Amino acid sequence: MENTKDIILYQALTLFSDRGYEGVSMRDIASKVGIKAASLYNHYNSKEDIFNSIIEEMSRRYEDMIMKMQVPHGDINTVVNKYMHVTEEDLTEIAKKVFLYFLKDEFASKFRRMLTIEQFRSTKASDVFQNFFIDGAIGFESTLFKDMISRGAFIDCDPYVMAFHFYSPMFLLLSKYGRLLNEEEESEAIDILKRHVKQFSLIYSRKK
Repeated sequence: MENTKDIILYQALTLFSDRGYEGVSMRDIASKVGIKAASLYNHYNSKEDIFNSIIEEMSRRYEDMIMKMQVPHGDINTVVNKYMHVTEEDLTEIAKKVFLYFLKDEFASKFRRMLTIEQFRSTKASDVFQNFFIDGAIGFESTLFKDMISRGAFIDCDPYVMAFHFYSPMFLLLSKYGRLLNEEEESEAIDILKRHVKQFSLIYSRKK
């Protein structure tokens, strides 16, 4: 059973993802949780403390996700060695798992919506958004692709642009299908994702 601190965190995230950080008060959070506003301070020092704790919790959940879903992780050499043996089907499955996680996991999807709203109001939120969904992803993939190019897995090309080519359609799909309404839309999104990975492989891979 969840403890009060976890419940506060989740309910605050729910409110932030709907109204934005500035549109939510400590009293709003307490009301959502079902406790007195003063009781919040037994668990968190301030609204900013709650916001920072949400970011830390998301980082922890993301690490748990990539381990449970067996997404290659660790130091870059370990990751490169694993991806050298990944097939197009394997890559499609990895992309699908990560995509659906940010699309359907309640905490992750609300976290993404919260940062999408707050990135234009808060430097901290903007930095976290960039690290989670833009620079962090592209930076990691460009390093990965650079090493894989040097080992002959991909054609000789600009690894940074290659990372943009791989990641940008996935990010756009998250934006397009960010509020899934039915199974048909989910199937449509996954079909586009599969076609994207296949075409990416045809363009860049040296493997037969």
